[in-house]
Amino acid sequence: MTFVASVSSSKGGSGKSTTSINLGVALSSLGKDVTVVDANLSTPYLSMYLGAPHAPVTLHHVLSGTAHMKEAIYEHSSGVNIVPGSIQSHKGFENLNLENLQDHIGHLNSDIVILDGAPGLDREAKSSMKISNEVLVVTNPELPSVAHSLKTIRMAEGMGKKVSGVVLTRAGHETDIHKDNVETILEHSVIGVIPEDENMKRAVMRREPVSSIYPNSPSAVAYHQLACYLTGKKHLVDMDQYSDGQSTGVKLMRWALGLRE
Repeated sequence: MTFVASVSSSKGGSGKSTTSINLGVALSSLGKDVTVVDANLSTPYLSMYLGAPHAPVTLHHVLSGTAHMKEAIYEHSSGVNIVPGSIQSHKGFENLNLENLQDHIGHLNSDIVILDGAPGLDREAKSSMKISNEVLVVTNPELPSVAHSLKTIRMAEGMGKKVSGVVLTRAGHETDIHKDNVETILEHSVIGVIPEDENMKRAVMRREPVSSIYPNSPSAVAYHQLACYLTGKKHLVDMDQYSDGQSTGVKLMRWALGLRE
């Protein structure tokens, strides 16, 4: 039975797509068969993150009935399967309904399907939640982002969906809302803290997931820990072993996780 998770956020720029692909890579490294689907029909940029913006067959073709789902699956070098969206406007794509994806998910034959949903609270964002088993909420540890995330959580709960937890991205700044306060505001556990990491920017420039090309970086380690948590695997990490000469990055990560000096 395929488990479908919607990675959702209240607004763009929260790190939702970055989390979708890097969590997928981390889960794959744990032996899971994972497919990441670009479920943002309006602005599908997941393939751009991976350096392949012009895939010949996409989710848009599948939902329009011009291609089979198996034709839209691409295997990344990390082992993760990707179903991209089309970044080009094509006639016939205007009235696609994401909820019809439910009819095609079975053809993915994966243990876990991650839906990189549209940000916000509109129909598209709701649709990715509606066809999922659980919702993972991604937000920055800043008051406006956290406040908006409460709306995302309420929307998911209104559909009867379980919220897996909250992932904080770009964490580690002294002005961040503390993890405990985020949990108080959102009434859900923070299950992942992804630190601000220069390696993330380097990975974006190279059009690769940070979990693939910088596996020992603070952000990649954090995504691995998140994957372990979600799969019930016990995994303790000694933060200092990931310094690689980047003491500042390690300190930021320790701060983000509440590990005070």
